[in-house]
This record gives sequence, C-alpha cells and structure tokens, in this order.
Amino acid sequence: MNSAVIVAGGKGIRLGLDLPKQFHDLCGREIISYSVETFLNHPEIHEVIIVTPYDWVDHVTQNYPKCMVVEGGTKRQDSSLNGVLATNIESENILIHDAVRPFVTARVISDCLNSLEKAHVSAPIMDSTNSLVGLNDKQVSFIDRNHIKTVQTPQCFKRALILEVLNSSIDGTDEVGMLLKYNPKKKIEFVKGDSSNLKITSPTDLIIASSLLEAK
Repeated sequence: MNSAVIVAGGKGIRLGLDLPKQFHDLCGREIISYSVETFLNHPEIHEVIIVTPYDWVDHVTQNYPKCMVVEGGTKRQDSSLNGVLATNIESENILIHDAVRPFVTARVISDCLNSLEKAHVSAPIMDSTNSLVGLNDKQVSFIDRNHIKTVQTPQCFKRALILEVLNSSIDGTDEVGMLLKYNPKKKIEFVKGDSSNLKITSPTDLIIASSLLEAK
C-alpha cells in the first residue's frame, strides 16, 4: 500500500499574501488542487493525506472530501510526522510532497515508487543550471555545478524509516535532508525530476506557473 502525504503548512509570507500560498488562485483553482488531483488519479496511490494549518482544516475537509485532513505542526518535521501518523498502518511506502509543487507528474510518482524497491529512499532530482559559489566566514569558493543537484518532491520512504527520522530531534527543510543528517549511510535512489515540477514561493513563480498552464 502506498500513501501520499501533501504538506500544506506554509503561511505564504514570501508571496506577501494574506492566506497560505497553497490556497492562492492559480488559473481559477487553488495551487494545492493540482497535485491533489494527480495523486488521487494515480493507480498506485491508495490514499492521500493533506496536512494543513489548524485554521484551514475545515476548508480543506470541505473542498477535498476524498482526502484525509490533519493539522500541521510548528515545524516541517512536525507537519510531516502528523501526516505520516495519519496514514493507514498497512501502508509500507510513504510519499511526502510539497503542496506548492502543483505540477508533479504521474511519471515522477511512478519512478519514485519503482526505485523504492531497491533503496531505503527515493526522490526526484534535476541538474543545477546556475553557477554556484560557497560562502563561509567571508571565504568564497567555487562549486562545480556538475556535482550539484536540486531535489524535488515527492520524496519516498519506507514507513519505518521515515517515522524514525521524523521522531528524531533533527531539523530540516525537507525529508531527504533530515535523513542525511540522521543516517547518511541509508541508500537513496534518485530519479529524473521534471522541469515543470517547480516550487511556488514567489510572485515570479506564480507567473511562470500560470504560463505553464496556459501553454497546455
């Protein structure tokens, strides 16, 4: 059994909104609705859990009746843990996805699930297209972008492992990052991401997302 946990706990501060960014309008629909639809329609996903701020639980419950809705926590790992704990106990594989990545594809979901058969964790990655430098105590160093990848979601885990990671005291902005701090020896299988699977965190991202939809 495979469960998708969509983490929708953000407040939209960087977008300058008076509502969480995942509920902002994107071409007539809430941003979160696009990924919810993709997961619900995927033949290998058996349940979808949405983690949301406490004051949006009623809204999400009413508008996404096919999903289980749980309240988020104060940190990313708290929200993710609440979502994982709400999944069916028989669910062996857990996929954790950012609600503000509306254009996740069925191909990426399938590839992550297939890769999880030979690893503890799987996640989509993309090549970095920017030149990079490192800054440490005013020391500037060049970073070869050929050695750098950007990590997307969904990030897929065996149930027991992700519960271990999220129950630890490790902070992080995503689950793969937390795992690498918790136990870097665990095998991670990376799959090819998708350039359209962008994370909407700024007004410019909204413009790009709208353009992608209009081009379809």
